[in-house]
Amino acid sequence: MFTYKTTDRGWAILSTGAALIILLVVSVWGFTLISDWMQKRTWLNTASQVSRFTQAVKSYTGRYYDTLLSSATTTTPVTVTPTMLKNTGFLEQGFSETTVDGQAYLAAVVRNATNTDQLQALVYTQNGAALPFLALRQISMDITSGMGGYIWTSGTATGAMGSWTIPLSQFGISTTQGHIAALLTTDELGAARGENDRLYRFSVTGKPDLNTMHTSIDMGGNNLNNAGTINAVTGNFSGDVAATGNITANGTVTGQNVTAGSNVTAGNTITANNDIRSNNGWFITRGSKGWLNETYGGGFYMSDNDWVRVINNKSIYTSGQVRGGSVRADGRLSTGEVLQLDGVNTAGAVCSPNGLVSRDATGAILSCQSGVWVSGGNYSGNYSSLGSFVSAYTAINTTGKPMTVYASGGVSTVNRHVEDGDNCRNTWALSGSVDGRVITSAGTANSSWSKSGTINFIVPAGSSFTVMSSPLPSYGCSPGSFSLAIYS
Repeated sequence: MFTYKTTDRGWAILSTGAALIILLVVSVWGFTLISDWMQKRTWLNTASQVSRFTQAVKSYTGRYYDTLLSSATTTTPVTVTPTMLKNTGFLEQGFSETTVDGQAYLAAVVRNATNTDQLQALVYTQNGAALPFLALRQISMDITSGMGGYIWTSGTATGAMGSWTIPLSQFGISTTQGHIAALLTTDELGAARGENDRLYRFSVTGKPDLNTMHTSIDMGGNNLNNAGTINAVTGNFSGDVAATGNITANGTVTGQNVTAGSNVTAGNTITANNDIRSNNGWFITRGSKGWLNETYGGGFYMSDNDWVRVINNKSIYTSGQVRGGSVRADGRLSTGEVLQLDGVNTAGAVCSPNGLVSRDATGAILSCQSGVWVSGGNYSGNYSSLGSFVSAYTAINTTGKPMTVYASGGVSTVNRHVEDGDNCRNTWALSGSVDGRVITSAGTANSSWSKSGTINFIVPAGSSFTVMSSPLPSYGCSPGSFSLAIYS
């Protein structure tokens, strides 16, 4: 058996391993290149976002230049946020308010410290993840609106490639290392203001402000021809206004003299600074309307076929007379002088309804009672004695009419000495109550000499009443005695 020695077998394995190592190195290198490319694309996207936000701030400042100038100082900024730009149409509603690293967009607008009647602005980011210097340098160079920059040194904004530096305190703001900045110079914002003031002949999509005037136009006596519809708030003309068609006003028409050969119709208010007169007609209203004094809120109107009503329940005042077929007051009827009854009736004559008030020929008051005129001067009541009582008396008025109760006496029934030789018999007390309520009371606790007193009160029909005598009860002088009489 023959044996052959192969001298190249180990070199094949070695070459295969070397090839794999080279492939691995190339793969790692290629992945690194791709990763770096992707990172730079991300930074480029961030730069594009910052540029868009900066452009929106620039346009916003140009449009509201005077307003911002009145609010900002050289050290106190007006802060512009993405929300403000979206609400005013300078930034798309779907625009992200932060970078991919979570940094929020802001802008500070201040007065130029040298030219204080002009503005400058700094766009910057806050919060989120801080960016490395390589990212800041790349992003700042790719910013296309304003002058791109970054914050790497604390308290200072630096331009791309170190092209400019400016203290953050100059804009009254602060942020930390690793954030983006963009400077809008005074010249840029002044140009934006000028661009905003230019009136375009043609419409620009998404830019309606370019076709909007923000000041008056002086035509220098020249005509404005071939206009379609003219929409305005007011119009002032020093000469005639001619129309071949109708003139329609939904609001106020004001002039020296307005002459119409027929009717004048207004869809809204007609205002006159003087009187409104009708030579041969009525002042006519329809519906539930009438006449209203706007200053004081009073007037007249009708809401049915029967009554002329007063607006807001105002009072009617006149120093003359108020006349009517009948006058009714749902509340109290009062007079500042006297009540004059012109109707004359005779006592004993028939009347209706009960409760009427009149007078006879002599002026005596008559009242209609039970269908007959009764003179108010005829008192048909009687006095009667109820007797003498001790301590208290209670009863009910069953006469069907009011009656007057008279109580006299009230002297203590107790013969007892009270201090310094005085006696309970020299004290008295009386009180009268109706339906449990005290109406009147009188008395004396002076026990040095003999005395008594009286009280009287009216009891309505059907009410209960009580007369009580209890003089000086704290000294044991109660009860007292009294006499009662009534008039009914």
